[in-house]
Amino acid sequence: MNSDNGSQELTRLAAAYLTSIVFGASFLIAVGAGVHGSTALWCAVVAGGIALVAAHCLAPPVIDVVLTALARGEAKRRAELPEEAEK
Repeated sequence: MNSDNGSQELTRLAAAYLTSIVFGASFLIAVGAGVHGSTALWCAVVAGGIALVAAHCLAPPVIDVVLTALARGEAKRRAELPEEAEK
């Protein structure tokens, strides 16, 4: 597995979590506001679809930045590790 597959998997997972949260929240808000059940379900499906598309567009750059920062931190930690062992 190369790094592109890992970031794609993280993007897919982030999009799935975001979609499920938006779907559930919008359904519960609609039902709580007194909207009919089928209308609330339809609104939740539309909101979930919009969240899914938005997550697939916006999540990859964020995940790449986070993974790059983690890799830099790990490289810095490994570079400092031999210095600490000598002391």
